[in-house]
Amino acid sequence: MAQQDTVRKMHVPLEVTYFGGVQFNNASNLNSILRQEGVGKFPCFGWNAGAGVAYRIKQTLIGGSFSLSTNSKKDNTLNTGDFILHVASNAVRTGNFILSPQLGVGVQWSTFTIQKHNQSGSFDDFLDSKSNQTLMEYNAAIVDFNITLKSMNKNRTAFYPECRIGYKSSITKNEWKVVNAVVSNAPKDRFGNFYVQLAWGIGR
Repeated sequence: MAQQDTVRKMHVPLEVTYFGGVQFNNASNLNSILRQEGVGKFPCFGWNAGAGVAYRIKQTLIGGSFSLSTNSKKDNTLNTGDFILHVASNAVRTGNFILSPQLGVGVQWSTFTIQKHNQSGSFDDFLDSKSNQTLMEYNAAIVDFNITLKSMNKNRTAFYPECRIGYKSSITKNEWKVVNAVVSNAPKDRFGNFYVQLAWGIGR
């Protein structure tokens, strides 16, 4: 009897995903102050990319992911990064597709730079008392919910992520901090972003 009839290929039940897309940011309290002071707007639109890996136990996935984002706005620049631990499910299936809901918690760090225009003064002034930009930080614990669309091969032994849509938000209202400065009355926000992404990778 041929060994080929009894030997099965064994695969580690991992899903690896890469993703990239767009996101829409919301920090309403900071944005309100920016408009009042006439220093532009908080960037509502940005680009993001990241990767994740998860271990599958039957239809349940346990894993982690990280992502980075930026925006192309010239005046005020927002950069964010996050690391998330998540639980997901492959139980919702229709035909050769899976709708995989995912819930995660993690940490997010952000930097926001306001560019100041039409500044003047001596070179020494800008080394000492004047500035041509203001740099802020925002760090928070976050919750993330998304749904990923996956396709399956004919034998339903491999899963291929196609796209995902979701929302991230800080759990509490946190303060925007000016870097290297002690300030009063800093705005607090529950910073959130809605995102839509293309995804690719493989799961077994």
